[in-house]
Amino acid sequence: MLYIYLDTDQIKAMYLSKSLLGSYESHFHSKSLGVTLLQEGKPSNPDIIASAVKETVERLFSNGPIKEKNCTLILPQESFTFFRTDMPVDVNESVLDSYLREKARSLLNIDIENSHYDYIIRESAGKKMILFYLVHRNVVESFEQPLELLDLKLTAIVPTSLAYFKLFEKTLRANKKENIWYVSYDNDQLSGYMYDSFGLFEADHWSVKVGKDDKIEKLLHKQAAKYEAQGNKLNRLLLSGSQSAKVRQDTFTKEVGVWTNPVKRIIPHFYADYLKMLAGPENKELPILEYDMLLGAFIFTQEETKFTLLKGKRGGNAKVNLKGPAFSLPKMSMSFPINKKGLIIFVLSFILTFGVLFGASRMGALSFSMPSVSMPSFSKPTPTPEPKPTEAPTPTPTPEIERKTLSVKVLNGSGISGKASVVKSFLQEGGYENILTANAEAFDYDVTVIQTKKGANNLKETIAKDIASELEGDAEFETLDENDAADIVIIVGTDFR
Repeated sequence: MLYIYLDTDQIKAMYLSKSLLGSYESHFHSKSLGVTLLQEGKPSNPDIIASAVKETVERLFSNGPIKEKNCTLILPQESFTFFRTDMPVDVNESVLDSYLREKARSLLNIDIENSHYDYIIRESAGKKMILFYLVHRNVVESFEQPLELLDLKLTAIVPTSLAYFKLFEKTLRANKKENIWYVSYDNDQLSGYMYDSFGLFEADHWSVKVGKDDKIEKLLHKQAAKYEAQGNKLNRLLLSGSQSAKVRQDTFTKEVGVWTNPVKRIIPHFYADYLKMLAGPENKELPILEYDMLLGAFIFTQEETKFTLLKGKRGGNAKVNLKGPAFSLPKMSMSFPINKKGLIIFVLSFILTFGVLFGASRMGALSFSMPSVSMPSFSKPTPTPEPKPTEAPTPTPTPEIERKTLSVKVLNGSGISGKASVVKSFLQEGGYENILTANAEAFDYDVTVIQTKKGANNLKETIAKDIASELEGDAEFETLDENDAADIVIIVGTDFR
């Protein structure tokens, strides 16, 4: 499989060769060009696109000719037309496509008959939202042309915004609405998309060049303040890109003013199966930050198998089975050809013969004795009694823990101002009432620590389960002093989002 990402002046590619064991041998290559590849999401010149793709693909296949002909393109949001709308409660799914076509005509004022489109339906907090993507046929053809010059076939198109969303989709909570800013820091440039719990929230692709004297924290803080002024306060900032690897999360979050999740910690935790699949037999480390959009596109095409922007609307959200395809036996026909006429004659002959013989034997008309015929028994056989299994003892039910009666102490060990209050609010939503907050003795906790008293395993399991959705990994456990007034102490680390 060949995945190619194109942007204004750069190209990135990933080639995946599948092995017999189901894993992939992965190869990556990227290059920044001194010429413009795309203008407003469209090819500036087909020959330039063809030349850039040719050079990149040859780097991937340095040991021989190009073996893979099918290509998936990942394109910036500018290449697409986008809108989102609430799922109408009075529209049947059978007419939903027609409904969206009419809505697209009225909202976008576009020639939908000469466009490819598809949509995704997302649900959060009991509400459904439709995300509609459309690309004009001429735009698709402008990308197909340079690929055909290289004997490559365009088989799928994935908007970058959908590829990025797939990378953090599993971190979202079903009952909580969030505004999330996904920012990439690469080639001395910051660029980002704004999302909420349903998906892409704002179609505009924000970007800014980072100069020598610029501090990225200030640039991000300025844009975050603009979003807030527009009524869209950010709950999280997801930082990716090759240059983000050196960013310190603790000080970064404080200066930007938005709680920051490094993508390099999210992906290994939530998409470990995919990373293992792509690492190949050598289990090599993948360049996640630099090629995040390619990784996201791969996951998207695996999980959203019915989404297409090439051959018209086909919709759907089929999910991938990471355990591999299910093995099924070939279907066997259990029907046999039957001659109905012959069967009827046979049955009637049997009944008539049996009746004659039976009547003759009763009247003594036959001098010879009938042969003994053993007829099959149709009575139910007497079942052999089986030994009664020994009943297992009924387990003692675990007593229900009343969260409102527990004393909880939340200590901020992350070094992020106000983090203890954020955790307190989260616990209150879960039913905890008696909560005290304070600073920990140190502010260098990377991993959140849960302290409970000796033998209080139920408490430990309950609080660990309650905060698991907010942690990037697993919490650490410690024993709390018996004389402590609190039942539970949580020392908040930087892994608590």
